[in-house]
This record gives sequence, C-alpha cells and structure tokens, in this order.
Amino acid sequence: MDIGTREDIACLLLHGFTGEPFEMEPLLEHLLARGIHAEAPLLPGHGKGVAAFATSSFSEWAEASEQAYLELRARFAAVAVVGLSMGGSLALRIGQRHQPAGIVTMAAPVYIYRWFPPEVCDWRLPLVGMLRRVMPMVKTRPPSPESRAIAPWQGIGEVMCLEPLHSLMQGLKPIRRDLGAVRAPLLVLHAPGDRIVPVGNAWDILRRVGSSRRRLEFLPIQERITSRHVLTTHRETRAQVCELVEEFVMSLECNSPAGFCACGQQV
Repeated sequence: MDIGTREDIACLLLHGFTGEPFEMEPLLEHLLARGIHAEAPLLPGHGKGVAAFATSSFSEWAEASEQAYLELRARFAAVAVVGLSMGGSLALRIGQRHQPAGIVTMAAPVYIYRWFPPEVCDWRLPLVGMLRRVMPMVKTRPPSPESRAIAPWQGIGEVMCLEPLHSLMQGLKPIRRDLGAVRAPLLVLHAPGDRIVPVGNAWDILRRVGSSRRRLEFLPIQERITSRHVLTTHRETRAQVCELVEEFVMSLECNSPAGFCACGQQV
C-alpha cells in the first residue's frame, strides 16, 4: 500500500555493539526508497578492528549517537531514532534526554542478564566485571558460513572485548532505571528465542516507558542456526522489519491521539 512520502522527518539508524552500519543497510535502503531521509553513522571504536574497539566505551557511543541526533534535528522538523541491539538502547537514552518524533528498538537490551526471573544467555556474563581485570578479551566462536548466509553481519566476532562489554553493562543501568522519562511514540521489535538479548527486555521496555503510544511486535524465527538477533538482515525478518518501521515512521505525521497496545493493535 502506498502511504506517501515524508520530507519533514528523518530517521537516525543506530547499529549494535561490535557491529557496523552494514546491519542497518536493508532498512536504510528501504526508507530512502520510500522518500524518508535516513542516516546510519558508524559509532566510535567500531569498524576499525579489535584494537580500536577495545579502547572505546559506552560514554563515547552515547555521546556520538546523541550528537548525530542533534545534527539531524537541526536539519529536519522531526527525527525518529531506530536502533538494533545496543543501538536501540542508545535510542532510548536519546528519548530520555530529548523529544524525538518516535523511537524503534529492535532486540534492544536494558539489561544483559538478570537473576529474577532468571535470564542469563552466557554463564560468564555475571563475571565480566571481575574477568576484565585479568584478561582484556576472550575468544568467541564465529558464526558458521550457513549462519552468515541466513543473517549477514559485519563486525568484531572473533573475540569479545571485556572492558567495552562491562562499559555497556554499566551504561544500561541508568537507561533501564529512567525508562519512565521516555515519552515518544515507541515501537518495540524482538524475536522470541533471541540468544544474545533476552526477550524479557522487550516487556521490560514496554512496561516501564512513559510513552502513551507504544507497541510491541514479536517476530518469530523458525530456523535454529543463528542467534536470532540481527532482525534487520535476517532472511525471515528483514522485510517485516522494513515494513513495520516504515509504517511507524509514516504514522508519525498523523496528529492522532490513538495509541498502540502491547498486542500490536491500535487502541
């Protein structure tokens, strides 16, 4: 369905932890093709190898994403912030400090693990604060070629740098604590069975934000090969992500008081 174009709004697309703008390219190209201006900046320390990433921190990523938002806001009447994984967390942070036209989070964490109810994707995560003092990084098993074919991705996948990871975990705490300060229209996307970011994050975000207009969409993934995390490039979800984000952004031009309920229906 043709729902027109938008020339008064821009979309800031934020990639995830250890990733690159590559993971936002399908969505970027889709929005541009629909007449919606979109930009996907490279966050500090990313895309330049392990050594550069190992010395980067959450404060740098947060500052860079906020600056990118402000630059777009100076050029457009409104800016929607769309983020994958950590990019979604940064989008929420922008929403706490500014008034974006809308926010879309995709597989975004406001915590990496929790004890009650228990959600721990990797038993080493609770030990990161201690381990980072004795080892800078740990080796990880890179995704198989089959996994890469299903969900293309570029970034640092051969090791996990513990200092940046610890920085992320600490940086998420005030975001989760202050979710009530987020009041922009919100769309939350998550895949059940995500092996990187527990799906409980989606409910946590939805329940805690102060947005009167909020919507949660679960995107089921059938295969059991990938982490089911990179929704923007995954062959089972990328088209749906593009359609949902486009619909959401286009709806921001309507000054309607209608909101969204957690089941994805307008109320």
